[in-house]
Amino acid sequence: MTDSATSSQLSLTDPFVRSLACAAITPGLQSILLFDSSLEVLRMAAQTTAEMLKEVTGHSIIKVTLTTFEAEDDLWGSLGLSGESQEQLFQWKPGLLVGENQTKQNRPQLRLVVIPDLTKLSIAAARACVIMMGADVVHLERHGQQQHWRPNLFWLAGCASNEVGMVSPHLLDRFALRLSKRATKSETENQRVEEIRKWIQSTDEQSLENKNQPESNLDEIKENLKKAFQHHPTITPEAIARILDYTPKMSTPRREIALARLSLAHTRLTGAAEMSADDVNAAAEMIGLEAVKKTIKELPLETFQPVNPTKTPEVKTEKLKDLIDKSQPNTETKSVPVYESDKTEYLESTSLTVTYPPKPYPEDTAPVERELASLRLPTRSFRSKTANHGQIIGVEKATTFQDIALVRTLLEAVKFQPIRRRIKNLTANDEWRLILSPTDLYSYRRAPVAEQMLTLVLDHTCLQNCKWQEELLPYLNWAYVERASMCLIQVGAKNTGNDLQAKRVMAPSILMPQINAGLQAERGKATPLAHGLDLALKTLRHTLQHGRSTVREAMLVVLTDGRGNVPLDASHCGHTLAPVGRKGIEDALEVAQRIHGLDGVKAVLLNPQSREYPELPLELAQALGAKVVLIPLQETWELE
Repeated sequence: MTDSATSSQLSLTDPFVRSLACAAITPGLQSILLFDSSLEVLRMAAQTTAEMLKEVTGHSIIKVTLTTFEAEDDLWGSLGLSGESQEQLFQWKPGLLVGENQTKQNRPQLRLVVIPDLTKLSIAAARACVIMMGADVVHLERHGQQQHWRPNLFWLAGCASNEVGMVSPHLLDRFALRLSKRATKSETENQRVEEIRKWIQSTDEQSLENKNQPESNLDEIKENLKKAFQHHPTITPEAIARILDYTPKMSTPRREIALARLSLAHTRLTGAAEMSADDVNAAAEMIGLEAVKKTIKELPLETFQPVNPTKTPEVKTEKLKDLIDKSQPNTETKSVPVYESDKTEYLESTSLTVTYPPKPYPEDTAPVERELASLRLPTRSFRSKTANHGQIIGVEKATTFQDIALVRTLLEAVKFQPIRRRIKNLTANDEWRLILSPTDLYSYRRAPVAEQMLTLVLDHTCLQNCKWQEELLPYLNWAYVERASMCLIQVGAKNTGNDLQAKRVMAPSILMPQINAGLQAERGKATPLAHGLDLALKTLRHTLQHGRSTVREAMLVVLTDGRGNVPLDASHCGHTLAPVGRKGIEDALEVAQRIHGLDGVKAVLLNPQSREYPELPLELAQALGAKVVLIPLQETWELE
């Protein structure tokens, strides 16, 4: 889609474009979160917003994109070599989010920060968003730089509504405006090709008409924005009361303030002198916000008298008195049938039911899929802080001689060479020497690595008659709190692809979708328990004993009834050799004994208490050296 084609579709009658216009003229709304929008829609919204901001503010617009790999140096700035002057070897290079005062530009600048996927944002970028969104002043102290400036940023992020549980609530709360815009048919690839073909076949006169039309639409929008930017209406008490109808009592004040600002911006676009309740309704409709619904009508305040703690409050209206009388048991007239109370509807009206609007704020009802402290690095239980493992995310002052950042240390030392040479009175022969100081040493700051691992061997053929989810939940909670990596081994599952083999699923945490899908898999036709334990043995050996491994503790949880009917050789070669007999059970016990000899492994066996061969789980637990936990049976199974 060309820029002219995009501009031709712009109209303030479109709620999405009107919301962007409201944000362009209101600094408090310049943080927008788009739900369930494609990259094309996000690009179109960024282009439209940039044109509006340029017209309203008169600043030059700089587009900045934040993804998954931005570190502290990328966001705030760093020292780099200067190739312009030989006297000044190092030069401060500002980061992506540093304001115009730090770049020393004469022309004012506004940075449009675009985040394609909020769920994949790096921790450093997420922290920066929480700090800078809505802040009046930003202070920076980094690499000897002490600066402060007023942030001039416009935030535009995309996120899927079904993945909003993966984002920190502190970060979501910073976005003032929530919008939803899906791609229309005219934005599909086939429609684009058709529009290009028609455009090529059209006459020159029609082409000029198509080119002039977008400019006229855009000029009209710009003229409306200029008028709205200079217009300042008053706010009526009815509008304030209407705003409170759209926000529940337990919601954060940011939502009320955002709705008030959007309503005021809508009033400025319409040119009205006062902001009324209708403007609030129109603003709520733009973001898909519904009023709080109630099951009974609100009674006027004058129908109640002040509450006396020693006396029962008297009600003036007869309707409310009848309501209270009929809701209480009648002890005087015993001849009244019990079923007569069903003829009245007063009992259903005594309770007040509140329905929260889920559209612009799906995080209120979304399941939590994020870590407990998603904006904070986890503490380390086993390894030292300077262990050279994990992805490098920055540098810090060194406290030991491990994992030294050589380039950062040399850059720090070179800055002080002239003064150190004068103090040391070095001769001409010693000019090539580099004088180091302990204050020059920097070490790498690395992202945390998993130090624990949960290995779950799940037998899907024995889960039908027991409450296995309740007994498995504590171990999943342990993996979540410790931020442990996850290894799920599916035994006897339908989705393994081969009934004679188990399936292994590796994930950095239990929050990954493949772990949830593996736990909910259906049962298969065979139980290759020996192969599942063999995969667990190989995984534990590789994780705990392989070279520079980072995992120091592993929790092995085995949920099975012990009835393995597939030998280990059959799982390796892909077909069975008769007779099978007890070969599958013996292979499972043999592999379990080898797991028992591993260091750093805590084993637990969850026994589903099967009626057939109840001694098999106990034999397997003894071979594993595992603690046995009994799983409660379902009530229907107990009755049988």
